[in-house]
Amino acid sequence: MTKNLLITGAGVDRTAGIEFPLATTLLPEIAAFIDGDGKEVDATLRSLIPNLRFTFASMVARAVDTISTRGADSQREMVQRVKEVIDNLPSDREHIRRHGELIIRLFDKLVVIAQAGELDEETRNLIKEVFPADADDLMDSDSILDIHKLSLSDTFKAVLKRTLKMGLHSDRHEVAAALGADMLNIENLLVEKFLGFYNEDLQSIKNYLYIAWVLWAFLVAKQKAVIAAHADGNLPFYGAIPKNCHAITLNYTSFLEQQLGRDRVIYFHGGLAEYVSMATRELVPIENIESLNPTEFLKEQAGNIHFEDEKAHCRHVIPALVPPLRLKPILSHRYIESWHNASEWVKRAERIVVVGYSFNNADEHFNDILRQQMHGKTVTIVGPNVLDASFLHRMEKVFHVPPSNWVDQKQQDRPGKVANHIHLIKAYADEVDLGRLFPSTT
Repeated sequence: MTKNLLITGAGVDRTAGIEFPLATTLLPEIAAFIDGDGKEVDATLRSLIPNLRFTFASMVARAVDTISTRGADSQREMVQRVKEVIDNLPSDREHIRRHGELIIRLFDKLVVIAQAGELDEETRNLIKEVFPADADDLMDSDSILDIHKLSLSDTFKAVLKRTLKMGLHSDRHEVAAALGADMLNIENLLVEKFLGFYNEDLQSIKNYLYIAWVLWAFLVAKQKAVIAAHADGNLPFYGAIPKNCHAITLNYTSFLEQQLGRDRVIYFHGGLAEYVSMATRELVPIENIESLNPTEFLKEQAGNIHFEDEKAHCRHVIPALVPPLRLKPILSHRYIESWHNASEWVKRAERIVVVGYSFNNADEHFNDILRQQMHGKTVTIVGPNVLDASFLHRMEKVFHVPPSNWVDQKQQDRPGKVANHIHLIKAYADEVDLGRLFPSTT
């Protein structure tokens, strides 16, 4: 087992020359894909999945309908994202700034309504005075208004729907992207629809199959284009990975195994080169994924995707893509083995380099492996935002390093910090020399 371990996250596949979208920006590109080069993918899936009603436009309408049911914290986070975006817009984006101000104003009014309905201390004291014997029973809620049961006006809905639909276009609209960062996150959507397999909701299962296979087809097509653009095999970032390491990736792409070989890579969230038979929960390999035609592959699945009136007679196959969740859905027993192996690799490694991984709460399962297994190891973390206060706060949660413990220290002429055995380097994935971060011995 190698003593050198590389861990890669989504930031790696954002490298210039690869430029895969992040999860929060995937939907616009997928929507453009099924309207363009992916039209046949869309048509094939709709022929395989009878009575499929899902569209990305209808998803926007449902997302807007649920806004009033979101908690105050969630609504505040949405507003904060919009505020941060418009505060950093250049002067030539004034129309986008005004759009953001409109969204903030609408949400502020919703917050005012929610706050006005809260039981203040004076009202609570009056209830206790008037009903001293059973005041606690009477105050079983913190509000006199159930905000979750309110209906948004047509004006509010129309503005939000129009804004979110702008986020489905490939043209960059900063406010739409900020508003839809979680509402239009395709991984969140997959999580929601995956529940259909547990409660035998056929419509949710159909939606999951469509969304998951469209995502898979888009990523396969995107990967194929990247490989074709680098026919010499010298992919940005990946081509510079030393051969004397193993790697765990949180990405779905196959670039790592092309450089290191399949036995030196663990795909923690699954990969493009396998699918799952939901009848047996077995992983099935997909051959020649780097040159595969997604439409032709999906047409070959006609015998594997079948819906009957009786649920027991239905057959489903889904891509082996596991959305990053604190609680992982078990698509196959093989994932349990992979996650155990990932933990063992982290445990045995002496030097670990983490590139393009943000340590978000959604990946708490993986964060917990790192938290438990990385004590005393030399860990280098590379990313453009690693010196931000929000990132240092995540470092405290994962590695128990208080922000005051960090000391400024440059590495490879890049700004950085160090605390204990943990080194932070502020850089994009292709701006560091990985060979200098790993020892030369295996």
